[in-house]
Amino acid sequence: MNHVSDPEELLTRRMLDTFGVPSSHDLAVERKKYGPMSKAYLALAARIVDHSGVVGRLEEWHKENRKSNAGAKPYIPFRAVLILLLIHIQMGHGANYQEIAHTLAHRFDPEHRRMLGIVEGSGTHKEWYLRMWRSTNTMLAQMDPYPSRRNKRLSEGEYAAQVAKWESTQGRIDTKIMLARLDWLCEKLVHTTVRMLPKDIWDRYAGNIAIDATKMEIAGRPNAPDPRRKRSNADPFAGRYRREGNHDGQGAKTDVAAYELENAVMVWNRPGERHMFPSLTLAVTFHRPGRLVGHGLRLVQSVERLGVRPGLILADRAYNGERIENFQIPVRLLGWELVIDYPKNYLGEQSSYEDLILVDGSWYVTYMPQALIDGSKKIRKEVKDPVTGDKKTVVDEAERERLIRAREPYRMIPKGRPDKDGYQRFTYPRPGSYLAYDRGAKKVITPTTARTITIPIDAGDKPTKQNKKPVPAIKHVQKYPYLSEEHQGFYGMRSLVESSHRVLKDSNREDIANPAKRTGRGYAFHYLAVALAAASTNLRKIETFFMADYERMTAPKHRARRRKTVNGSEPLRALPNSTAPPA
Repeated sequence: MNHVSDPEELLTRRMLDTFGVPSSHDLAVERKKYGPMSKAYLALAARIVDHSGVVGRLEEWHKENRKSNAGAKPYIPFRAVLILLLIHIQMGHGANYQEIAHTLAHRFDPEHRRMLGIVEGSGTHKEWYLRMWRSTNTMLAQMDPYPSRRNKRLSEGEYAAQVAKWESTQGRIDTKIMLARLDWLCEKLVHTTVRMLPKDIWDRYAGNIAIDATKMEIAGRPNAPDPRRKRSNADPFAGRYRREGNHDGQGAKTDVAAYELENAVMVWNRPGERHMFPSLTLAVTFHRPGRLVGHGLRLVQSVERLGVRPGLILADRAYNGERIENFQIPVRLLGWELVIDYPKNYLGEQSSYEDLILVDGSWYVTYMPQALIDGSKKIRKEVKDPVTGDKKTVVDEAERERLIRAREPYRMIPKGRPDKDGYQRFTYPRPGSYLAYDRGAKKVITPTTARTITIPIDAGDKPTKQNKKPVPAIKHVQKYPYLSEEHQGFYGMRSLVESSHRVLKDSNREDIANPAKRTGRGYAFHYLAVALAAASTNLRKIETFFMADYERMTAPKHRARRRKTVNGSEPLRALPNSTAPPA
């Protein structure tokens, strides 16, 4: 907490430094204006775009791609395009060409246009619509990894020809270059809003993150899952989304045309520490439904480029399915530790190393009884939510506590964090503290063990007589014993990333769930729109935190009475004198 003598002065300084206005009330007044737009509000969006540094790079790419300097300059420069998109997303209008055209035609005066670098001041609503549409598509062409015709639904032959272009040697090179550009630009816009958080608040953050993906539905019918068939959507690259499984639609009537947004958010240092800092979106990625391979690592790498020190990664079961070389190994080598959940078939003994076994993500001595090894399989059940129809996990709390207590004497004690090579040092539990059962000999024994052991990152990958194709232990290793109080507390904070998705989909705010708020087409347009939406929510969360922090600092402090009665309770206070006549 920032201890200052004048909370009012601190709030004013934070608001001026971050938003350019002295109070949250002033910012609310600016946002509600539907007539001539506030120049202060416009200046805030311009500040985000200018500080991101993306405009200069966009102009460089455009200059490289132009065959000559001939031709008229666009009415709306790239900088103005980004500012206009961000403002309208903040206002709740979304990345909608009709709304932006209305603003350019009716809400702006010459000073507004000058601030955006728009030279031409006249034009009808239709003319401004076409100008914005052309400028946006020219800008996106500098970083579109999947360019295609989008003013019609492609036939079988047209789509086959388009896929051939994408999958040609040059096409793959171009896709990689453009995807790197688009990732970079979206990252810069999001990171710029994160860096607006004052240093004293940022320094409270220890580095924990939660990652998850959410549906981004687009307008139109879903494309056929068979790539040989005619496209049903004007965006030929768009995928199909289904609620079940990995969300990769296979042709059901309930499938929708969609992409998926994947993001990483700030998580409290400890469960319950919600007043230390706001939970901002730190990184975003974008992909077709079910195609999340490698995106978890990309999020972590993006977070590290913010200068975040490695902490915990809270992730659901979808990330268990990643190949270890795409997620578990690289994030471990970067210094991160996982707090995760498992599908039921992953429970129980998962791997082994020397005289140890990995059970539900934690290392135990091999002498742990079989009933304790398989205990989590029996206390965790999958049931259907009667409202949504989704499967959810139900755990018998009494049995959970008993199982965790019974397992604890067998658990290896970690010493510090994994080293730079991903190795972890452990101390053995004291032999006399547990009942050692040799499952092979089927009898109780007195074990003699070493004091410590260092477990390598590739532990458990050697074939044995019992298991010819073992699953490497690193695939399942996590920070806390599964279902323990610590695990439940930290994993419960994964709700912060789900909360960020709800905020992004709020119909009164960014409303990214509404396809009508995104009237452009193609992967690049929708990716940019959700990145700007994430930036917009970050600004609101920072503002909200400033106000909440101010209210905490100025709240009246009530000191508890020290005098107690003989039984320890507070003494009764005298009743106030009544001014009303008796009944």
